[in-house]
Amino acid sequence: MGAVSSLPFATKIVKEGCAELVVPETSEQLATTRLPAFYNPLSKVSRDIAVLATNAYFSGSGSGTVAEPLAGTGARVIRLLLESGVFSEAVAGDISEWAVKLMKINVERNGLGGRVSIERSDANLLLSRLATEDRASYVDIDPFGSPVKFLENGFRATGRRGLIGVSATDLAALSGSSRRTALWRYGLTLVKTSFFKEVAIRALTAVAAMTAARLGLGAEPILSVAYRHFVRVFLSVDKGRRKAYEAAAKVGYLVYCRECLNTFVMKSISNWTEKCSLCGGSNAALGPIWTGKLYERSVLEKILASKLAGDPTYEEAMKLFMMLVQEPEDVPWSFQLAEVSRRARTSPPKSRAVVDRLRELGYRASITHYDRAAIKTDAPANILLQLVRELAGK
Repeated sequence: MGAVSSLPFATKIVKEGCAELVVPETSEQLATTRLPAFYNPLSKVSRDIAVLATNAYFSGSGSGTVAEPLAGTGARVIRLLLESGVFSEAVAGDISEWAVKLMKINVERNGLGGRVSIERSDANLLLSRLATEDRASYVDIDPFGSPVKFLENGFRATGRRGLIGVSATDLAALSGSSRRTALWRYGLTLVKTSFFKEVAIRALTAVAAMTAARLGLGAEPILSVAYRHFVRVFLSVDKGRRKAYEAAAKVGYLVYCRECLNTFVMKSISNWTEKCSLCGGSNAALGPIWTGKLYERSVLEKILASKLAGDPTYEEAMKLFMMLVQEPEDVPWSFQLAEVSRRARTSPPKSRAVVDRLRELGYRASITHYDRAAIKTDAPANILLQLVRELAGK
């Protein structure tokens, strides 16, 4: 208690998963960078997902290492050590003096004093040191905003056949709402679509995969989600030109018609046309974005079958995964039913009715994990439009 009482700001104790944490007291619902040490209670699900993803990916190992260069109060790294069952030690850092003090308090409070090395350091400096000294099995990059400036050193600090987890909260840029920011920050040409969260996941994945490829590393997603204010991608990392090429080859473009919603993938936009071949409307090209699978089914199935799956701590994360596992793995877009219904000039039908009817017609279809009113399907947009009209007439 002495260390806590010496802090020049009010604190409170919160329980999250197996961890008991001392965090700054705030009257705000959403933590901000104005706090002396960063802790966001709304990111609990993100931390739940990190525990579940690493537990599945590294299953059978209990001696891995974690590196978190933007650790804040230490909530994530502490929970990974206490709950995942696959890590023996960790390196945690933060540039904030008060975050480091709180981290030390929290590490001791949770009985992890001998297993966590805590440093007050710039995130990139910490990652650079790890890259030359002792790379980690798992690197977690969870910034406030964009992760782009940490990606290169994050990949350098990740060991061979390791895993990197990357979060982003600047969804306006990644989804196409803020086109200028998407261009200067990420080098992406995006427009706002009705499946903007899908675009955000795939945009972040592409930027990460291409950053790794330039380093001669192959990085491919084993799990990706969009939830509330963030998108999060976990990528396996392996060394070699062939691996780098294979990942880079899955980066391409989406061509999206603003009128009829027809969407398709192109590897290059050198010969694309601005006129939709179906309706004559205006096409837009989005990219470069990830066009491959966003998750490995084997990893997701391990999560769903794990002992942790029945723990109430992970209930919200498990709901996401149970939706995600039903999504067609190779369809890089979705249809927002309200948007389709506007074009059909009818009210939106129930999502489940649309999915069931599409499956009856032989198409793959599911409700998306990020929007209960959106459908992911390999059915063409014109078929979906007809189906919505059909269901509205019943």
